[in-house]
Amino acid sequence: MIPLPSQRNPYIIGRPISEPELFFGREEELSFIEENLKRGEKVILVHGQRRIGKSSLLHKISKCIKLDKFAFVTFDLEHYSQEKIEYLLENLAETVIEQLEITPDKVVIPRVKQIQEQKDIFYTKFLHQIYEYLKATNLVLLLDEFDTLNDKNIGATLESLFKQLNHVVYQNKRLFVIIFSGRQSADISNLIEIFQNVPIVEVGLLDDESIKQLIIKPAANSLKYEPEAIQAITNLSAGHPYFIQVLCFAIFSRARELEKWQVTEEDVETIVDKAIELAEAGFTWYWEALSVPEKIVFSAVAEAQKIAVKKNDQQLQEDPLMILEGNDVLSKYLLEELARELTYKGFLNEQGNKIRIELVRRWLLQRHPLWDEIKDLEKLDHQEVDSSNKILNPTPQISNEVSNEPINKQQISIIENGDLNHHPQSFNHHVSSVKTSKPKNDLTKREIWLIAGMILLGAAAIASFMIMIYSSKQSDRQDKVQNLISIVISSDRAEY
Repeated sequence: MIPLPSQRNPYIIGRPISEPELFFGREEELSFIEENLKRGEKVILVHGQRRIGKSSLLHKISKCIKLDKFAFVTFDLEHYSQEKIEYLLENLAETVIEQLEITPDKVVIPRVKQIQEQKDIFYTKFLHQIYEYLKATNLVLLLDEFDTLNDKNIGATLESLFKQLNHVVYQNKRLFVIIFSGRQSADISNLIEIFQNVPIVEVGLLDDESIKQLIIKPAANSLKYEPEAIQAITNLSAGHPYFIQVLCFAIFSRARELEKWQVTEEDVETIVDKAIELAEAGFTWYWEALSVPEKIVFSAVAEAQKIAVKKNDQQLQEDPLMILEGNDVLSKYLLEELARELTYKGFLNEQGNKIRIELVRRWLLQRHPLWDEIKDLEKLDHQEVDSSNKILNPTPQISNEVSNEPINKQQISIIENGDLNHHPQSFNHHVSSVKTSKPKNDLTKREIWLIAGMILLGAAAIASFMIMIYSSKQSDRQDKVQNLISIVISSDRAEY
C-alpha cells in the first residue's frame, strides 16, 4: 500500500487519548487499580507529572477494567476550583446521569438552590436514586483533578468536595472514588491529609516495550522505523509519552511531505527543531512548574552537559554545578539541595547531573540559556524576590549526611541580587580554572551581608519597640498627672 500525501497524522498531541487502539502500556497501573477495587479500597490516588498520560489512563479504565458490578463515571474538575461547591455538585449529577444513560424522568437532579438549602442532598437523595437504578452495581467516580502551577493549592471548592467525599464514601458501601492528581508524591500532602492510608500509584515514564509500540503501531500501515530511529526517539523522550507523540507527529508530517516513509536516525535528528516548536506549550508548563532558583539550576545542568561533551570534561559531566562556581548566585549548599529536589521530582536523572529528558535539554538551550536566566535574576528587585521566595531560615543546619528526602523549599529560598561577572564568552576559561569546590557550609558574600542586614534590622526593630514602650509609659504618667490636676481643679471650683 502506497500512502497518500493527504493521509491523516495518526499521532496525538494536545488532548488525552480516548481511542483504545492508540493507547499503549500502563498495564501495571491498570492492574494496581483493578486489584485495589477488588479488595474494596474506597479511594485510590493516581499522580504524576503533567502530560504524562494520567487523563488517557483515566479514559482507559472504564474500557479495560472489566469488573463485575462496577460502573465508571469520569468527571473533569479543571474548571471548578474557584466555583461554588453547589455548581460543581449540580454538574457532577448531570454528568452521572448522562454517562450512565439514565433518562431524566428516572432520577431527580439536585439544583444549585436545592443544594444550598439542603447541603447533603447530593449524597443522601441523589446518590440513593442512582444506587436504586444501578441495583447491585457499584458507582466509581473517576475525578480528573486539574493540573495547577501551584502544586499545593487545590482550591477551596475542591478541598470541600474531597472532604465531603472522604466522609461519605466510607458510609456508602457502593461508592468508590479514584482521584487523578497532576503532582509529585511530595506535593500531594494536602490530599493525603484528607485521604489517609489510601493506595497511591504514580504514572511514570513508559517502559521500552510500550515506547516501541507507541512509536510503531499508530502508523504501522505507513511508516517503517529503523531500529536506530526507534532508539533515537527513545533517547530524546526518555519514555515520556507526550514527547514521543510530538516527535512522531513531526516525523510523520515530514514523511508525508517528502513521501519518504522509511524513518532513519538521521530523519529523527532532522525534525528535532520542529518537534520543539510543536511542543512549546508543553515545555512552558514544564518550565513554569519550577521556582526561580530551580530554573537557574535546571538551565545550568543543561549548559554544563553541552560544554562537557564539547570539551570532553569528565569532571564537569560528574558535577555540572561547577558551572556556577565563582558566580555568587547561590551557595554551594543551596545548589546541591536544589539539584537534589529536581532529581526527586524527576527533572534530573538519578545521579542529578543530567536533564532527564534530552528533548527538554535542547529546548532549554534554545529558549532559556543559563546566562539569560542569570540576567533575569539580576533584574529582579528585592521586593519581587522576597515575595516569591520568603526567607524563613537564612542559616540552615548543615549535615555531613546526604538526605534522600525532598528538601523544605522554605530553607532554600535565599536569592541574592548581585553582580555576575562571568559572560558566556568567558565561561570556558572559568571552567578550566575550577579545580576544587568550596566547602559545603560556605555562604556567599551576599548571604553573609543579607544575614548581617537582617540582624541589624532586628536590633533596630527591638530598639524602636523599647522606645515605644518607654514613650507610652511616659505618656501614661503624664495623663495620670493631668487627670489628678483636673480633679483637684474641679474640686476647688466646686468648693468655691
